[in-house]
Amino acid sequence: MARMNIVGVGKRVRIYIGESDQRQGRPLYLAVLETLRSEGCAGATVMRGIAGFGANSRIHTATILRLSEDLPIVIEWIDSPERVERVLPQVEGMVTSGLITVDDVQVVHYQHRPVADIGSRLQVREVMTRDVTTVHPDTPLREAVQRLVGSPYRALPVVDSHGRLVGLVANTELIEQGGLGLRVESLGTLTPEALKEQLGIVEEAKTVADVMVREVVTIKPQATLSDAAHVMVTRKVKRLPVVDSSGVLQGMISRIDLLRTATEGYVPSTAEGPTRMGRTVREIMRADVPRVGPEAPLPEVLDAAISTSLSRAFVVDEAGRFLGVVSDAELTLRLSPQDRPSAMRILIGRLPFSTLPPEERRRLERAAGSRAEELMVMDFPVVSPDTTVAEALRTAIAERRKLMVVVDANGQLLGAVHRSDLLRILAAAFGAGNSS
Repeated sequence: MARMNIVGVGKRVRIYIGESDQRQGRPLYLAVLETLRSEGCAGATVMRGIAGFGANSRIHTATILRLSEDLPIVIEWIDSPERVERVLPQVEGMVTSGLITVDDVQVVHYQHRPVADIGSRLQVREVMTRDVTTVHPDTPLREAVQRLVGSPYRALPVVDSHGRLVGLVANTELIEQGGLGLRVESLGTLTPEALKEQLGIVEEAKTVADVMVREVVTIKPQATLSDAAHVMVTRKVKRLPVVDSSGVLQGMISRIDLLRTATEGYVPSTAEGPTRMGRTVREIMRADVPRVGPEAPLPEVLDAAISTSLSRAFVVDEAGRFLGVVSDAELTLRLSPQDRPSAMRILIGRLPFSTLPPEERRRLERAAGSRAEELMVMDFPVVSPDTTVAEALRTAIAERRKLMVVVDANGQLLGAVHRSDLLRILAAAFGAGNSS
């Protein structure tokens, strides 16, 4: 388990850089902190030195007459050995000039706040992502898609010349109104040639203003995480643009930001009630997941995938043992360019296979390599029904998955837990803390 829960040997990483060091237009120390936070690291502290010198032998001081000097900065990060091994290469790539050391430390105490306390005390401004990719209403739609490919979010805030939020553009708008042939999350897996082909499908004359959603659910930076979780659950949104009182965009906060923060701060407590994080997966899982056999043809798989909001078909053998999952992303990626538009109409519009024109139905029925066992992904995170919600949450964050499959001791499929299910429980835990 990647979460730091150690009373024993950990790793201490010290990163020595200069105060003036930059990365992509912002202080390097902030960029490093953001990376560590996004990777779910246990914590880090930035310390500003009063004097020092490095490889260039220049002495930098903080005396009154030399405040403009490039003062030394030390970032100290303590974490589990496993996480340091995983994340450190990213940090090394960011520090082009400086010093990084790693040594063993003995951790004697490491305590988080209770999850309800996190929800009521932490504000959105403390968790949100500030470095957000934005577009303007007159940005060409193709350019907007290109920006999304490299963005951690699946939506782009649209701002005016003063930075005020005026809209949002995401998957649905790009596909239904812009002509994009794949979901944004699938574009990053394409070869450069295939990506260029997909961008060519987007209507050249269209701009962001032609497709964007203008009524956007937002939140203020001073709102609590409990407030954010409540808004996401009740309004059924995955992310919230953060705007100030003038409507100027300050950042973005997503489900994964809330779940990751809860994972870092969760403390098991025997005093927690039934609405809190001690519940088991059995209590919150979705048991009515659509099942298909490994030999199921594409039409059956498509109809199964759209039968629930999960947009997935679960493949099981004759004994009901879990074999794999067919997602909408896998379907669109593995189908041929000729078959993909028909499948997308089914998946996006949630239309039964029978509603397709006869010639399209015949073509999909004959599509090569389109049985369930050829389309499924097998390396899905699996949990038992007795796994606690807190443990499931940590697994979802560590594996970076939206969905976990629930199986019994014999491998039989019992159900699934989605990221949105975990957010509902988290919102309840936050709310319980506020009302007590």
